[in-house]
Amino acid sequence: MFDTLIKRSYYAKKHMEAPLLAERIQYVQRWIDGGYPRSTVTSVAQYLLRIVELIPLPTDHIITLKEVELAASKWASYKSNHPQKRAAYSKTAAKKFRWFAIDWLKKMNCLEPLPEEKYPLFVQLFSRGHALRRHVNAPLLKERLEYLDYWVNNGASLSYLHCLSQYLLIAINLLKLYELRIVTANEIEAAANIWAHNDKIRLRKNGYSKFARMRFIRDTSNWLNMLGYLEHPVKKIIPFGNYLDQYVYYMRSEQGLSENTIMSRIATLKNFLFKLNHMEKDFNAISPLSVDDILTSKYKDDGYSRRTVQGYATVIRGFLKYAGNMTWCSQNLWETIHVPRVYRYEQLPYSPSWDDVKNVLASINSNNPTDIRDYAICMLLAIYGLRRSEVSNLCLDDIDWKNEMIYLKRAKGSKPQTFPLIKSVGDAILKYIKQARPNNCQLRQLFVCRIAPYRPLNGTTIYQIVSKRLKPVAPSIKHYGPHALRHACATHLINEGVTLKEISDQLGHQGLDTTRIYSKVDLTNLRKVADMNWEDVI
Repeated sequence: MFDTLIKRSYYAKKHMEAPLLAERIQYVQRWIDGGYPRSTVTSVAQYLLRIVELIPLPTDHIITLKEVELAASKWASYKSNHPQKRAAYSKTAAKKFRWFAIDWLKKMNCLEPLPEEKYPLFVQLFSRGHALRRHVNAPLLKERLEYLDYWVNNGASLSYLHCLSQYLLIAINLLKLYELRIVTANEIEAAANIWAHNDKIRLRKNGYSKFARMRFIRDTSNWLNMLGYLEHPVKKIIPFGNYLDQYVYYMRSEQGLSENTIMSRIATLKNFLFKLNHMEKDFNAISPLSVDDILTSKYKDDGYSRRTVQGYATVIRGFLKYAGNMTWCSQNLWETIHVPRVYRYEQLPYSPSWDDVKNVLASINSNNPTDIRDYAICMLLAIYGLRRSEVSNLCLDDIDWKNEMIYLKRAKGSKPQTFPLIKSVGDAILKYIKQARPNNCQLRQLFVCRIAPYRPLNGTTIYQIVSKRLKPVAPSIKHYGPHALRHACATHLINEGVTLKEISDQLGHQGLDTTRIYSKVDLTNLRKVADMNWEDVI
């Protein structure tokens, strides 16, 4: 090989007579098979010759990295008349010598383990040596490995861990986080903006990536929060918070309300107490006029509908009634609160047409894992008219594949119901389980997030899924959440001639009064009424 590769016979003879001829030929042949040009292959052969000259090979002991470094330094300091070696010391020569020596000796299994090989996770994530060394030698190695191990234990995929490792290095560089210190949210935001506007990253439209910004903030904040070095903003002290705490305990222990109801009322009461604090500094001095001003501002300034103001006022009345019984304020104050009158069934159910629902389902019926999951969710909402909490609480055990049944525990009243598993819905769920649901997820809930650590999809996430799919198809409807598909299901059933009792059972209503509103959208029978001859009646 060397007699054809090296033009001068003198140098070719040196290559042929040097130690480890067979091993050098085998290594050079790999570069030839890799399609590298003749000049590169010749350079490789030359470096192998320098390696066997400066490192005692063959040997009966394992070569150390220190021996490689000493040999690389000797070669970098070697004086030669060659134009490329006129400098007293060549960093490039040392770097190339070190790289070829490590790569060749590793392939012959006669080099001690590299420092980066002590971290098997990085070896799995990075196949290129320079990338591996960059992550091993970067600051905060221990802290980064702890965070990556946390995600490994929660079932994260290698692709996710690879991306996460990259983002941790980006965060260290942009935040200059060479040692642990307290980092503020504003610092993370500023660094995220710099990263998002990095125009050197390929495939970024207009030199900006909203996703990169969000990913940077999420990964950096979660990492620093786990380490205890993220500065949390000071929480606002809730005015009259001791009264709110006692009322929450009353709702939970004595009224037995659900956590969702309690959390919703807490949010309303916090808003009320902050507004009240601007008017009255003493809770005992609350007057009906103060409460009335707050309710009026919710309608005029905040743009609340009459129905929303009614719900807001109802929560306030309950709280003030409890406060009066506890002598925190006037005992009859709650009776002075007048809420807007809302007529029952005054509005039509907001829902897309059934054609719009079919268009939504058709648009997401693909083999993309996210689409597969979202398609199964939308099918359950549209075909069975489920609430979003009923979808999020659906478990693998609730589907009886043998008997083709689905078991539901309704959100309101917690009444269990059994329905036949419609083939199209069953096929969508089965496709999700086989192709999109994480195999290593131990949760029993049917729908889980696609990125570890795996968590059941909550109602908010399901709302976002439906809203994102429904808004482009039916932009004229008022609301785009899962309840819109529930209304569409009921409207479709009543227009198909299904009775109110059957629809009530389908939707899990506790009585026909709730279902009766859909009679207003019974277009089939309303047209019959409009076509009647009323002259004989009048």
